Amino acid sequence: MGQYLCIDLKSFYASCECVMRGLDPFKTPLVVADESRGSGSIVLAVSPYLKKVYNIPSRCRLFEIPKNIAYIAAKPRMRKYIWYSTKVYECFLKYVSAEDIHVYSIDEVFIHIAPYLNLYQKDTIEIGEMLIHQIKNTLGLTATCGVGENMYLAKVALDIMAKREPIGIAYLNKDIFISKLWHHKRLEDFWQIGSSTANHLAKLGIFTLRDIAFYGRENLVKEFGVLGNDLYDRAWGDDDVKIEDIKRYQPKSKSMTRGQVLFKDYTKKEARIILLEMLYSLSLDLIKKQQRCNTISLFVGYSKEIGLGMRKNLTLPYSMSSYNRLKEYFLMLFDCIDNLPIRRIHISFSGLTSDRQMCLFEEDTKVYEAINSVCEKYGKNAILLGLCIEKNATLKVRNLQIGGHHE
Repeated sequence: MGQYLCIDLKSFYASCECVMRGLDPFKTPLVVADESRGSGSIVLAVSPYLKKVYNIPSRCRLFEIPKNIAYIAAKPRMRKYIWYSTKVYECFLKYVSAEDIHVYSIDEVFIHIAPYLNLYQKDTIEIGEMLIHQIKNTLGLTATCGVGENMYLAKVALDIMAKREPIGIAYLNKDIFISKLWHHKRLEDFWQIGSSTANHLAKLGIFTLRDIAFYGRENLVKEFGVLGNDLYDRAWGDDDVKIEDIKRYQPKSKSMTRGQVLFKDYTKKEARIILLEMLYSLSLDLIKKQQRCNTISLFVGYSKEIGLGMRKNLTLPYSMSSYNRLKEYFLMLFDCIDNLPIRRIHISFSGLTSDRQMCLFEEDTKVYEAINSVCEKYGKNAILLGLCIEKNATLKVRNLQIGGHHE
């Protein structure tokens, strides 16, 4: 019964905070958000209690929580959450090999469980129960589990069905998938169908998986390209990707990116500081990995009152990694951006290569290698650009955070 498990930690950040406080996440109104950032601060997670009793979603803003609800606001502690995630992974390693685990996110994994059925003399649902009980008994965290014939069905079983089961475990094979979920009306509930894809499908008169299945592979490919093939296969519950395929996968092209959502609208002049800080940080990473890039990209998102944004790309005259060299070209792109209030900045390097011959054009590479060495020993803030002490700079603070949040 089933080849794969997909296990998710329920309201992970919020549950960690409750466990650390000795509170029951199913009886405690708690949100993980930094109140010091204002009412617009993003809520990273809410406790299961707030979800069930008040239908409060994660990833809302603090001001969207009704004023009549009293709750505990927990400042994010990313280092603690990473520690808990590591301990959960150690729980899995007591029963299965790392080769059979794919870590999908900080709070979710896929496990190829078929090789262990004879070893434990249990079926897949029983092994799923054993693993989530191990997590609960060891760390006090609640997990749910999807079981499926393939990774896709395991994920769908987790996302749509497991939360409704008393034991927090649901099973799907293709027959059950078709009988129970073919007429499910909200396509965005299914793994890897985003709102834009669902809207595109709706314009074609497609609202369920059954509609997708009978629209036909050829028509879907005409509309969506490669994605059309995936949509058709998934509509029938087919998925031939295995964990060993994921572990062997090597992307054809490599890139490095950095993005930042600002906490207020920045003028173009103020945003220029943020751009250069991000470029400095990312170029140090580029040199650390002994890589060079031949294409750069800049995206600027405007204030939500304006909406949208602008993207600019540029192929460089030669592969480079030096901050000073890259700065010239990024400012060239930035000068083309409209002079409007800015709320988001995203930069990327692509076309990466380890060609060292290009060092002839960059006499300061050794300097940045030395900076990396000092920062590794004394911390990221050991050597900064002078502009990092400007009023609207953010890098000095962000270097003390994990994922943009306090450790």
